[in-house]
Amino acid sequence: MREFSIGGWQLVRDGIHVVHLQPASVNAGLIIGETGVMLVDTGSSPSQGRELAASAAELAGRPVTHVVVTHAHFDHFYGLAGVMEAAPSAVSIGHENLAAHLDGTNDPDVDPEVIRTDLGFDPSELVAPNDPMAFIRAVDLGGRVVELVHLGHGHSDSDIFVQVPDARVTFVGDMVETASDPMVGPDSHVDTWPKAIDGVMSNAKSDTLFVPGHGPVADLEQVNNQRAAISMLWSTAEDCIKKGMSIDDVVTDLNGPREVEWPFAPQAVANALPWLYKALEAQGVTKSRMLPLLGN
Repeated sequence: MREFSIGGWQLVRDGIHVVHLQPASVNAGLIIGETGVMLVDTGSSPSQGRELAASAAELAGRPVTHVVVTHAHFDHFYGLAGVMEAAPSAVSIGHENLAAHLDGTNDPDVDPEVIRTDLGFDPSELVAPNDPMAFIRAVDLGGRVVELVHLGHGHSDSDIFVQVPDARVTFVGDMVETASDPMVGPDSHVDTWPKAIDGVMSNAKSDTLFVPGHGPVADLEQVNNQRAAISMLWSTAEDCIKKGMSIDDVVTDLNGPREVEWPFAPQAVANALPWLYKALEAQGVTKSRMLPLLGN
């Protein structure tokens, strides 16, 4: 079984903190208002969620009143059951698609036995948020309003941005990562991902800080750069299909003298290729047919 741990809380800006959780090297956040306390993401297991909620309450000086799950992946979502045990009156918020992930509907690669042996609990312990949302929600924590917005599918089918306008801080989940290249999986929507990031950047100020799901806090320039790279990932995969390159062809090219330039490391691209090709082919992208030259 994996080793679980919770680091020390780090101040981002006044009343806003971030903590690093293992084993998934994931960030969780804490937003403190005059009357309310909001936890952003919950860790990888119910036991980690219980410990995280207790740690957050100790720092804030009062119990967690709200918890937001930025998306459905295990390292952000699976601690919710424990948070709700520690703070049973808390309002838990996540995208309405989260519930479908509890039974594996949207996660065909999640093996319940792996959850039992690797994460140390039974999948039946998992719970969905008690107050699901579709597009936008405002939460008043007393002297501080937090805006929760879903701007379209991207890293997953359930991404939520958590904006704190008065502090100019936004929690972005795994829509942006600074620890490594962003991950593309079976529920990713790479075609609409950049547009969702455009939306959150349009709500930001020049000095807004962005707390990613993994890695150090980012600024607007870093977010914009990753947005451009994600867009390039999609367009480059599209070009490869039109050239008639199979996934195996691309992987061979990644590991040799490059014909194709990619925005991310070879392993990140190789992991993303099956999902990129599946999505592009579903949109009707195929090998381009070359017209004969005039006179031939």
